[in-house]
Amino acid sequence: MSGGWTCSHQIGNICNLIDKACEPGTKGCTLYGKALFSNPSSPSNEALERREEMRRKKELEALIKKAGSGF
Repeated sequence: MSGGWTCSHQIGNICNLIDKACEPGTKGCTLYGKALFSNPSSPSNEALERREEMRRKKELEALIKKAGSGF
């Protein structure tokens, strides 16, 4: 399955945010750490995994704190 999209930061083949050739998912891209790419070596995939792990850790800490306070 593939997807298509248009980036408002892409002008021609250049990313206006990082002033380099557009490579979706690289550091500096608005999708970095927010989207899972089909290319397993995309830096965004690792960043997304770290972001999700931090979210799960915070949720677990909140549950532990809540359980410790007797609800």
